[in-house]
Amino acid sequence: MNEFMHWCEHMQPEVLLKAATDANGRVDCDPKEPPQRFSSPESLEIVHAMRADSMAILVGVDTVVRDDPSLTVRGPDIGPRTPPTRVIVDPSGRTPADSKLLTDGEAPTLLIHAEPFDIPQSDAEHVERAVLTADDGEIPIARILAFLGDRGIQSLLVEGGPNTWRRFLAAGLVDRAHLCQSPVELSGNGTEFAESELSSAGLQQFREIEVSGDRISHWRREN
Repeated sequence: MNEFMHWCEHMQPEVLLKAATDANGRVDCDPKEPPQRFSSPESLEIVHAMRADSMAILVGVDTVVRDDPSLTVRGPDIGPRTPPTRVIVDPSGRTPADSKLLTDGEAPTLLIHAEPFDIPQSDAEHVERAVLTADDGEIPIARILAFLGDRGIQSLLVEGGPNTWRRFLAAGLVDRAHLCQSPVELSGNGTEFAESELSSAGLQQFREIEVSGDRISHWRREN
């Protein structure tokens, strides 16, 4: 089923989860240390192509606080196109005011909150905020997808972090997954994520490739 047909049937985007781990399944190094990059440049090129093919990219606020990502599409072989909307799930308004997502103006940026609150300063023109009802402090994943689907978003790339991945998987709302395991070993004892979490959520691996030493596995939900 392609993304358009999925949207027509379910009125919500098709979800592609993108995760990357080190050789030991760690997603990050010790949180007291600066973040470390570990995927190869060639694997990152694939990620940018995935972003380019998505209508929206979603992260949880913990990823924004930790990594300050830009979530933009970059690469010499990717031509001009409408940039995907950047979506931050931020129930309590923790996104730093000086984060790239709020200040760079590179792509439409949507913050999803659980309650309205006073913004300390005016948002830039590319920033929009929405409030969705939370259950016990968490906004249900189905509610987020329905909201995005109502906005016409047909394809969603979920980039991080582990808590967000697990919430999507627990909700049974991940359609496909891209897992990249690097041979690099991160320092310290950071958060781990295992491919068994994908299979436990009903996804099946159907392809595996090697890219510059990284092992990339592709998963999908079998109907």
